[in-house]
Amino acid sequence: MCALDAAALHPDLQVSTGHGHYYAQAAELRSTITCALVRDLGAGDFRPYLLHNSTSALMAVLFAATNAGRSINTEGPIEQHYSPYNFLLPRAGPLADWELRTHVSPVTAVVDELGGRSIRIVDAAQSLGTVLTPALLTGSDVAIAPLHKHLGLVVGLGLVLVRRDVPDLEPVHRVLRVAESGAQSIELLRRAASAIKNLDGRIANLAQVNVSPELSAWCLDRGLRPLASGPGAPYVCLTTTDGIPVADRLAPTGWRHFREFNTARFSFVRRGRPGEAAVDHVLEFRMAVNRALGR
Repeated sequence: MCALDAAALHPDLQVSTGHGHYYAQAAELRSTITCALVRDLGAGDFRPYLLHNSTSALMAVLFAATNAGRSINTEGPIEQHYSPYNFLLPRAGPLADWELRTHVSPVTAVVDELGGRSIRIVDAAQSLGTVLTPALLTGSDVAIAPLHKHLGLVVGLGLVLVRRDVPDLEPVHRVLRVAESGAQSIELLRRAASAIKNLDGRIANLAQVNVSPELSAWCLDRGLRPLASGPGAPYVCLTTTDGIPVADRLAPTGWRHFREFNTARFSFVRRGRPGEAAVDHVLEFRMAVNRALGR
């Protein structure tokens, strides 16, 4: 393989270890990472791509679809989606060719059942790597998630899973092949590959909080209301029953504040392997809420 010249990569940045030039080594590392993720997640029906982060991945997928002449409609209420995306999300209406959905809301924990009949692009940031992964893989045609959330591997990489053998998705494959071939930090790729190897398949977050009627009543007794019910995400989102700011009721410890929605998110992690049983964190949730309430 020919060496890179200075116009392709500054000589000070060229690596002297490994096989092939910088881009070849990066491609080999990407293949190692994505093959392991597909294997461990049980995502054999999908072709994986690794980009700089899930935001750039989503933009690449949306570009691929619209460039191919596909209209896209964003499904679900505004609070279902990551709020910084709101002004970017396509809203072509109910007759659109494809759908964009967010599997689990980051601010309510409501789980989208991923129904519908068209091609589904899914923001899976809060579900890939959780016990909701099988439902995600069944209900999506394109799934996008970062490696730094529930997979817990490294900050700065985004995974796109594109269903194989779907002719309508060929424009997405074509764009993503180009998008992931650009310059990436080889040090970051090495850290991701090392993390996957060291975790030996333990890339899942098995934590789950079952928001039962009993737990909802427990929250209501404390002036708090869960925004979702049933088993699902590894977190619970609460607001106040009387509308006062959650920051006035809860001490700023152990939870994430979404001021725009007056929401407090309590989240949990329990490492394990995909396919293992969920680990209910109701007790940990109650303890965290009581600490925030000063009890």
